Amino acid sequence: MSKKFHNLIASLKNEAKDLISNLQITNENFLVAWQLVTQRYNNKRLIAMMHAKHLCQMPQVRKGDASSLRQLINHVSSHMNALQALSLNVPVQDLMLNHTMLATLDPETQREWELITASRADTPMTAELVTFLESRCRALELLTTQSLKVVPTTS
Repeated sequence: MSKKFHNLIASLKNEAKDLISNLQITNENFLVAWQLVTQRYNNKRLIAMMHAKHLCQMPQVRKGDASSLRQLINHVSSHMNALQALSLNVPVQDLMLNHTMLATLDPETQREWELITASRADTPMTAELVTFLESRCRALELLTTQSLKVVPTTS
């Protein structure tokens, strides 16, 4: 039996473990299991957005406290290193701006953006998000204009 497969199973839990639970433990099935897990969980865009979210949630630094200052340095360094390791197609500034902009949007607009961009492997540029928002804004303006009822004036 495959030691690698046993190690993989031991390292997984919950949904990830369930994903491969019906595979027989063989050397050949290790590759199948590995492929299933990486296809499901190796989402660079999602991982990058999670790091952006964490970078927007900085730990508080207390005055004159080296420990909390070290915690801040480690927090930023670890997330920036993780982003660098992802070799993203966009600059970190775009990732951070996208995160910040998306966080301010209503859930419906966020959902529409994610549905439009979900099939992409790469991370959209901020200019693409702005273009999407411009288009949405024009549509909402048209809808608002159309819904205004013209009240006939009486003379």
